[in-house]
Amino acid sequence: MTVDFEECIKDSPRFRANIDEVETEVVEIEAKLDKLVKLCSGMIEAGKAYVSANKLFVNGIRDLSQQCKKDEMISECLEKCGESLQEIINYHMILFDQAQRSVKQQLHNFVKEDVRKFKETKKNFDRVREDLEIAQVKNAQAPRNKPHEVEEASGTLSITRKCFRHLALDYVLQINVLQAKKKFEILDAMLSFMHAQYSLFQQGYNLLDDIDPYMKKLAAELDQLVIDSAMEKREMEHKHATIQQRTLLQVSTPLFLCLSECEEGSYRTLTNLKASRAS
Repeated sequence: MTVDFEECIKDSPRFRANIDEVETEVVEIEAKLDKLVKLCSGMIEAGKAYVSANKLFVNGIRDLSQQCKKDEMISECLEKCGESLQEIINYHMILFDQAQRSVKQQLHNFVKEDVRKFKETKKNFDRVREDLEIAQVKNAQAPRNKPHEVEEASGTLSITRKCFRHLALDYVLQINVLQAKKKFEILDAMLSFMHAQYSLFQQGYNLLDDIDPYMKKLAAELDQLVIDSAMEKREMEHKHATIQQRTLLQVSTPLFLCLSECEEGSYRTLTNLKASRAS
């Protein structure tokens, strides 16, 4: 809200009420802005930690790409994904930088500079207003039978009233300027931050839209790779079963022959033993 200059000159009850309302509002908005600046600072720190973790992840992708250089399909995929993710990291860094400048720094400066000046002027205004009230009381209590005291009190009241009006006009001007600047600073800070958010997602969309044809091509190749792998798996399982069966046959045939020879030898021994007993 703004304060009327004419009411200021009159020092009317409405002026006093408006001043009290504005001062309360400034105290509350200062607390809210301080809180928002701290929250923004925490968001930026968390964002920097997120960016650092993403950088490590991208470095891991690049290391894996180097390890898989012999496989062109894997290496190409990892390289493209790593480059895209690095660009997204850069976009996030721009967003956090904008948050630092538009929200944290801009609103912090508004609180520390403009609100501080307002509070300093308020102290001077309160002091002069108190002097005016004291001068009014002294003027009212000056004994009428002592003209010199009445004149002195009246002169002090006149000087104090002039000083009060002069400072009150400056105070009202600063209040109205502060109110207008508060609106600008808050709206400008949020608009700048939302523009940064828009740029982040717009650039991210454009980046991923450019790589989308490659991802679709890779997805089709992966579908075919799954089919080929399943067929190759069945062929290998069939080959494995065939070789295993052949191996078992090769092992079982000598064993059968060995058992036959053992039975024949035992029969001959028994026959010879019976013949010798008969003789």
